[in-house]
Amino acid sequence: MDICLIQVPYTMGDERPGSSKGPERLVQAGATKLIASKGVAATVERVDRGEPFRDSGNASLVVSQRLAAIVRRAIEAGQFPLVLAGGCDVSKGILSGFDHAGCGVVWFDAHGDFNTPETTVSGYFDGMSLAVITGQCYRNYWAQIGHSTPIAESATLMVGVRDLDPAEKERLDHSAIQVVKWREGKPQSDLQTALDKLAQRAPEVYLHIDMDSLDPQVAPGVVFDPVSGGLSLEDMEEAIRAVFVRFRVRACTLAVYNPERDQDDNTLRAGLRIIEVLAESAKAQDSKN
Repeated sequence: MDICLIQVPYTMGDERPGSSKGPERLVQAGATKLIASKGVAATVERVDRGEPFRDSGNASLVVSQRLAAIVRRAIEAGQFPLVLAGGCDVSKGILSGFDHAGCGVVWFDAHGDFNTPETTVSGYFDGMSLAVITGQCYRNYWAQIGHSTPIAESATLMVGVRDLDPAEKERLDHSAIQVVKWREGKPQSDLQTALDKLAQRAPEVYLHIDMDSLDPQVAPGVVFDPVSGGLSLEDMEEAIRAVFVRFRVRACTLAVYNPERDQDDNTLRAGLRIIEVLAESAKAQDSKN
């Protein structure tokens, strides 16, 4: 299977934040060559918002609509969509690009992204991304993009979580979402068991990797101040392989790499390694099908 490497140089539709520059930096640093070195052909696409930035809601909507169209074409062409994005809001656009009824989600993130307009302290739209795709809020908004069937909470697994708002934590505690929290560099429950449980609910998943799920020593260059105690790069590699072994992965996102906050290119190197592992795993998945 070829890979369609899709650059989304925006964070909530805005090209100005540092994380919006992450996708291009990864490509400039040799992402496509790494993919090719694994015997996988890669084409590069780029989402263009077009019109001037007005506000996050409208800009994110336009970006997601255009991303959904690219994802749809890639899947129709038999390609694996690998999305490099500035923010987690792209998840709704990716899922809108294909019929994801019955699909699950594996979501790596230091944060919950499970706030709603009623619970958010900051009003940060990106922090509602998982809530949107599980049908908790903005359902009419998502419906304007494409396929908008909510992902079942029971088919959702969060990994690496260690920084939750109080109301967000309460919402997660009362949901059917599985959460593998990370503390002091270690999982607080068994990830393999959680993946096995998810596999009983969904044969295929969308894989979402927010780079702040990694420990700051591995990935200091993210959107906000990084949260200590996250995954090592080895943890991430093992987890990615475990996901591909159990599921048909329909698409994947690598998000929130911020070159402006990186230190000695540590986050860049981590991102490139993750892309390399994803290419290996996608190739292995294709050989099984």
